[in-house]
Formats: sequence, C-alpha cells, structure tokens
Amino acid sequence: MNSEPPAGDELARMLVTMKQNVLERTTESPRRKRNRTLGLGLGLAALLAIGGGSGALALGMLPSPFQASAPATPTGTPTPTPTATPTATPRPTPTVAPVVAPVPSAPIDCATLTSGVDLTSFVPDPVFAPELLPTNYDRTAQAGLAQQGVLSCVWTSTAGSFANVTVRVSDDVTTGSRWTAERRAAGESGLGVGRSSSISCGEDGMASCRASVVTGPWWISLSYLDDTSGSYDQTSGDWDSSRARADVTGALQSLSSTLGGLAPTAAWQPPATVWADATCASLQGASIPTILGSPALVGPDAHVSSSPVDGISDTKDPSLDCRWVAPPQEPFPEGTFGEFRVTIVPGGEWAYEPSDESEPVSVAGADAATFVCVSGEGSSCYVDLVSDGSWLQIGYASGATPEMESTLVAAAEAIVATRPAS
Repeated sequence: MNSEPPAGDELARMLVTMKQNVLERTTESPRRKRNRTLGLGLGLAALLAIGGGSGALALGMLPSPFQASAPATPTGTPTPTPTATPTATPRPTPTVAPVVAPVPSAPIDCATLTSGVDLTSFVPDPVFAPELLPTNYDRTAQAGLAQQGVLSCVWTSTAGSFANVTVRVSDDVTTGSRWTAERRAAGESGLGVGRSSSISCGEDGMASCRASVVTGPWWISLSYLDDTSGSYDQTSGDWDSSRARADVTGALQSLSSTLGGLAPTAAWQPPATVWADATCASLQGASIPTILGSPALVGPDAHVSSSPVDGISDTKDPSLDCRWVAPPQEPFPEGTFGEFRVTIVPGGEWAYEPSDESEPVSVAGADAATFVCVSGEGSSCYVDLVSDGSWLQIGYASGATPEMESTLVAAAEAIVATRPAS
C-alpha cells in the first residue's frame, strides 16, 4: 500500500475535488450543513498539516465556507415593565343637598332700616338681638316668620327684663291690608301713613304700643314694651301715650321712606317634609298625659294668643304650636305638668342649632336631638330635635327639671311616632 502523502499534481487534483464537494454541500439544508462542515474542517486541517505550503496556496484560491457570521451585539438584560397595581376606584360620596336658610324679602339689614329711628324713645339702652330671639320660648315662632320672608329686627334693653322694641317687614300687603282693616273695625285708630294703618297703645295697663302700616310693596309693623316705666298711669306722668303715638308715627314714616324703591326678593322655597301635614289633632295619639304621669292634661289644642302681638307675628307664623293644659287646681300635684307644649316648624331644620346649655340625646326616629334646660322667670327643660327636615321643640313648659330627661325623651319619641305618612 502506498503510504506516501499526495504531492504535486495528485495533491492539486485532490484539492479541486474537495472544492467541488464543498460547493455542492453548501446548497444542502442548514441542518445537514452544520455537521458536514465540521468534518470538512477537520479534513482540511489535516491536509494543511500534510501539504505544507502547496496546500496553503491551493486553499487560498477557494471561497472559504468557514467564515462565521459576525457575532450578534449583546443586548442588555431587558428591564421588566412594572405591572401597575390595580387600585379600587373610590365610590362617589352621595351628594347631600345643603340646608339653605331663608332670606328676608326686604333686601336690607336692620341697622340700615332703622338708621333714622331713635330707638331710645321706646326703651332705654336698646341692645340689638339676633333675629332668633335669645329667649328659647320664641325661637320657633321667629324661625316660622323667617321662612315666610319676614325681616325681624329686635332690640332688648339692659334696663328691663322684658323691655323690647321689634320692627318687622313683610311683602304680604294683601294680608297686611286686611289685618289693619280688621283692627280699625275693632276700634283702633289710623296713623295717616301709607295706604292703610292702625295703632294701639297702653293695652293691659302697660307702657306699650303696637302699630302697622302698608305702604308700596311692604307691610311694616312696630311694637314695643317698656317695663321700666311701671304700670300705665296716664295721670302719674310715668308714660305719655300721646307722645308714644307721635314717636311710633315718626318711626313708621322713617321706615317707609327707607324701604321706598326696594323690591321684594324671591320667596324662599321650603323643603318637602311630611310634617307640613301635621295638626294638633294628629298628635293626640302620642298619649302625652299618660307618659308624663299628668292625667289632668287636656289637649292638644292649637295655641291662640289672647291679644294681638303685632299683625305680622299674628298672621305670618306657619309653625304649629300645640298645647296640653291642665285646669287650675289647688294644690297643684307635685311632679305633674300643668302645661305641655309641642311646636313644629315644617322645613325648619336650618334653624335647629344646639346651644351651649344642650346635651345630645338619643330619640328613636329623630335625625338629631338635644336635651335643653333653661332658667329665667322659671326653669324649664325640653327636647329639640330634627325629623324629616323639620324642627320640633317638645316639652317647653314651666316646671320641667333636668331629672325629667328620660320622661321628656319618651314624650319626644311618642310625638315623632305620630309623623304623618309620606
């Protein structure tokens, strides 16, 4: 066997043959090409080792199938995209209609209205009081008047416990004209001011006057009580009724002039409430005499003032004032009620305002409630509460004490339970 390595022409032929084989194999599938190029590479390496310089020259004439593709540019490790953590969409807060307080129909403040009036001619040391009087007894009535667009301007006196002067303005001239006509028919005199007017002074032996005038779009009332002058005695010189009439007439002329040219504002629209349909008769089922342990109480009946206060107060207060009253008896049984009062201001939630003297209490069926005790000419306790957008004051009666809280709360729950059906 010839074991000599090929040389010369034989080596050249062998290289040409291998070149053809390489070209043929480069057309085969990549899968087969990978394995065969590996074997071919090893064979060529052997030939190069064997053939020396002649093999290198011949191989340089061939296209090299062994060039590797340029290495791919390494890429950095991809930063994972953070997955947003789902957050719960907050539920929208239910929209609650704000409690809107009424505004007076007369677009003017009390100081401007009375700037031309000498209030000291009616009471000494007059001090302006809020529209809702500081005396709790009258607060519900004042709230009722405010809901009718009535402007109330009240001054009290530091010189007397009950001394006060009150000016009210309403745009209800129809009721004002009717009221002044009724008072004139009852014997009162006129003032010669405005379209119609009436005045009464010195009633009940007191230093007091009450007057009304209708002028333009306004009904104006002025009333005052000066309890610092003592009882009415025309001969004593303590109080001059003629002078009082002149002062009232001048004041109403000034008020009419100040209001001249002003137009009434739009009427306040009360919120809907089931208490608008309440009557004193509808409270009968509360069994108040039994709850209070006062079987002598009779009622409830709508309270009617025994004498006119002022025309606007007497006709424009829409609040419900119901009273249970026991007949006079001697001796009066201790621990029982001689009178029990419930007032309701339909739509009056805006006026409900716990005071510093009040404390929260739980009243079944009420939206909010407080227990209040006051003292003045006598002590009294009652329950203030809100129900269906209305303000209820329950139990204002002389003689109620802080120890009666649970009893008054029970009475309030019984009243709330009579709420008319919606």
